[in-house]
Amino acid sequence: MNPRTIVERIAAPAALAACAVIEFLAGGNALPQWTVNVATKTGIGADGMLRGLIAAQATGAAFALIFPRLRTPIAWLAFTAFAFSGLAELSALVNAPGDRMLPPTTWIAPFAALAVGVVGVVVLAKAPPSPRAARRPVGAWQVFVALFVAAGAVGVAGRATLAPRTAGNATMPGSVETVMLNIDEWVGRTIPETGLGKHLPLLTAAALEGTKWIVFYQPSCGRCHEVFRAYFKGPQGNDVIGVAVPHAPDADVLPSDQPADVECEQCLRMSLPEGKRWIVTTPTIVKVEGGRITCVTNTDYDRCRPGSGTLP
Repeated sequence: MNPRTIVERIAAPAALAACAVIEFLAGGNALPQWTVNVATKTGIGADGMLRGLIAAQATGAAFALIFPRLRTPIAWLAFTAFAFSGLAELSALVNAPGDRMLPPTTWIAPFAALAVGVVGVVVLAKAPPSPRAARRPVGAWQVFVALFVAAGAVGVAGRATLAPRTAGNATMPGSVETVMLNIDEWVGRTIPETGLGKHLPLLTAAALEGTKWIVFYQPSCGRCHEVFRAYFKGPQGNDVIGVAVPHAPDADVLPSDQPADVECEQCLRMSLPEGKRWIVTTPTIVKVEGGRITCVTNTDYDRCRPGSGTLP
């Protein structure tokens, strides 16, 4: 079989389908860092980017199998995208903030994407064109199947429960693991769906019934003390869950004149595990109603806790 035929008919749809399956199973942590950067800057969010990619890849793989005329452009688009993604991810890793060395396994995915993309593009450019079969009009069944596949891919990607992106860049053994909490993507999700449940196993049950407020704070944060005094003054009846965010082990913590902990009467208190670098702005208020998050903010606190107080 002609190498170009293999690339167009087999390799391209197989690679697109494999990417869609991996992203569906792994969730947000399967996204390359450069796509997360783009999603953040454009306001799409990592979750929206992930769902869009899954739908596009699944649809592209199906169309390459259903429509012979689309195989060549889809193959070119797919392998060019793989090469570009590999280069963009390598650039994002090289220019990542901090001076810690990344583990060798971090570089495998971008180099693999770059290699697959380059090989595919070279084959498409150098190999002789595939023998063209006699052109046949597109059948009604093909159009129906294509529309069904596209609608199914969009529907599944849009409604499926996908694991959120929780981890930042990994580090070498012995250094500090970074964990990113993407609060902008939490509205409409349950605690387990945000990934918080695996870090705070007791939080899911604590916020399952009624209306609860989860507040991420640091005891050394003056603004955190102000928020608790203004919005959570007096007995809270176990409706408020204060989650302390520990400093990273290697962080330079300046002396603070703040009290040892925030003032919150009848609040449940928890703490994220120590020994990690937690990426979350403090203070952040998360409102949970009936086990589902309905409001998240680290600026406009009245939006999630209306009429309860104003900051000085």
